[in-house]
Amino acid sequence: DARVAQLEQRLTRITVEAQAASGNAARAEGLLIAFAARRALDNSTPLGYVEGQLRLRFGQAQPRAVATIINAAREPITLADLRGGLADIADQLITPPANASWWTALEHEARELISIHKASTPSPRPQAGLERAIRYLDGGRVSAALAEVERMPGRTVADRWIQSARRYLEARRALDLIETAAILEPRTLQPTEGATVAQTLPFAP
Repeated sequence: DARVAQLEQRLTRITVEAQAASGNAARAEGLLIAFAARRALDNSTPLGYVEGQLRLRFGQAQPRAVATIINAAREPITLADLRGGLADIADQLITPPANASWWTALEHEARELISIHKASTPSPRPQAGLERAIRYLDGGRVSAALAEVERMPGRTVADRWIQSARRYLEARRALDLIETAAILEPRTLQPTEGATVAQTLPFAP
């Protein structure tokens, strides 16, 4: 009886270790798929086989994030696209539109002549704001660049650019979600033929 009990304990320990190893391997595979998707979006290349893996591994846990990533990959937007698009409309951004009121035009001219602000705060001048937006894009800070553009006097000409920047940010938030899911969330894989495949938690007890 004692020998049987020892064998049962050893078998239980082996099973636990196998489950933990399986969970860690699944987590690593999930992260690799997430990183491959991010690289494809950053390089403006098709997802290819990664699309199927995204659906398989994260389709149930994060369906909206997966759909966002797949749609973004079909019409990819990169940092270089955003920077080039901003450069194309730079002159129009820093000036009020042609149909602006005389008061708006006068306010713009006055702001260009003199600007009063705290030394610790950024300059409100449109040209300074444009330069900050470009620096933010160079550093990958699209959200900060978007905030600058939305404050520009000629922001109405940037509607298309603003939509592109928002789509870029949505896709990166979706990538963040599936990376988190790969680490933390339990998953049930769903192959295309419909059968489910149980998958353990990382570090499963």
